[in-house]
Amino acid sequence: MTRSHPIPPQITAISLILSQALGFGWGASSAWAQSANGAPPSLPSKVSVQSLTGIDKPPQFIAKPKAALPDQATPSYVNANSAASIDKNRLTDLISLYQEAAFSDPVLNAARFNYQASKELYWQGLSLLLPQANATPGATRYFQHGQGTTVVAAGAGNSRVFDQKNYTVTLTQPVFNLTALEAFKQGDLNTKLADMRFYLAQQDLIIRVSQAYFDALTSQDNVELYRNKKSLIKQQLEIAQAKFDAGLATVVDINTAQAALDLANSQEIAAQADLVVKRGVLEQLVGHPVGPLKPLTKEAKIDGVLKDPRSKSKDTKEISIADSVNPQLPPGQTLDDWIKQAESANFNVLASQLTVNLAESTYRGSQALNYPSINLIGSSGFNTSNGTPNSYQPNNTNVYNNTIALQMNIPLVSGGYASSVIRQNAALVDTAKANFDNARRTAAQNTRAAFTGFYGGLASVKAFEAAERSTSSALESSKLGFQVGTLINIDVLIALDSVINTRSQLQQARYNTILNAIRLKAHAAALTDEDLIAINTLLR
Repeated sequence: MTRSHPIPPQITAISLILSQALGFGWGASSAWAQSANGAPPSLPSKVSVQSLTGIDKPPQFIAKPKAALPDQATPSYVNANSAASIDKNRLTDLISLYQEAAFSDPVLNAARFNYQASKELYWQGLSLLLPQANATPGATRYFQHGQGTTVVAAGAGNSRVFDQKNYTVTLTQPVFNLTALEAFKQGDLNTKLADMRFYLAQQDLIIRVSQAYFDALTSQDNVELYRNKKSLIKQQLEIAQAKFDAGLATVVDINTAQAALDLANSQEIAAQADLVVKRGVLEQLVGHPVGPLKPLTKEAKIDGVLKDPRSKSKDTKEISIADSVNPQLPPGQTLDDWIKQAESANFNVLASQLTVNLAESTYRGSQALNYPSINLIGSSGFNTSNGTPNSYQPNNTNVYNNTIALQMNIPLVSGGYASSVIRQNAALVDTAKANFDNARRTAAQNTRAAFTGFYGGLASVKAFEAAERSTSSALESSKLGFQVGTLINIDVLIALDSVINTRSQLQQARYNTILNAIRLKAHAAALTDEDLIAINTLLR
């Protein structure tokens, strides 16, 4: 018997938004690339969580769970030999780490084996509705001793040995058993629930790998920034020393530069320590040490924040801050559209809905404890013996018994057990419904946070890019002012700190924006390996 469980549809909106914002193509197969008028696609229609139907196929990063054996459940583009062939001299990118984590991540492996165990609940539930057969063979040997004049007079002797053999085969077919029927439904629901949890685990792996990658990349960037900062401060220290030797500066300028250099040294040490920790998170996922990571390309500037196709305004200065966080988008791409999709298709929401259905089935099954059950019972038996305990005369018998009957069991009194179980399961139904409501609200809030974080991140990146240009110009002006004597060395160091901090915040804003895009698609159950591949193209 082949069974499949549908899951929510895919959404390509964020892929397309990132492609416009970052200036990179996301594949010729995208709906936007194929559109004649360049309009963005709309979100899929709302998915019914009541029936869990109307869903054609799973996200592409997910292998069908029923074939997800430890050596099979890998993304479609993963090379089975990639985990064993790692070039330590090459920079590591996001895709290679995800490929290795798909094989070695303990969390995903545990979810995979848990799915394999959970899917057996369907067959266990089905077995309760199918015929049950039992065979009962038996054999007895009697050693009998007799005493008394009657026995001797009869010439029978006072001891003997005889055998009795029998077997019985009983076939039981449930005819009316609501408890067994609900147990079968629960097994099917548990299998579908295992599907959702396995999808969640695979989707969660993409998020965890991406988060760990960009966290480590942030630390790696900080190390490089502080090294550059030290180099610039050393240059400034040399200039201050030269001016002091020429009598054009005071010792304060030298001491200020030296203090800034010492602080930069401590910042680099802290960044190196943080990088070790952040790489350790990646090592936990892939199971081996991780080398240097590929950074984002410098050309991957997130421009076009307030255009194409989000806003009709061509002047970005006219856009308010509120509109930059929650912009006016075409139908199908608004915040409300994403929230509706998440409330309908989010894997946690679907799992909670299945849990409600499971609790309701369990409640109905407990009510069936008070209902009668009817079984069709057929038996076939054979008995043979060469004597009986009550007679010393030789007696060979062969008896065949074949019966068929309807058996009804009517529960009468259980000491209050059945009533207690019914009340307990009724309360558990209310618990499951409350958890389902919480899952929907949580999905909506997480979607809202990711949506505003993504669009707000686009605006922040644009602002930080402008700030970087401004602080760089201010630094050059400060250097010139120090050389001509209108500024002191501390003014240059302050401007240098401003440049380094702005660049660090710019890099962090880029990473957070991409991560929010991943989370947004994940909350809408639309995250695929294609999104990860597209992001990987932004790394050099």
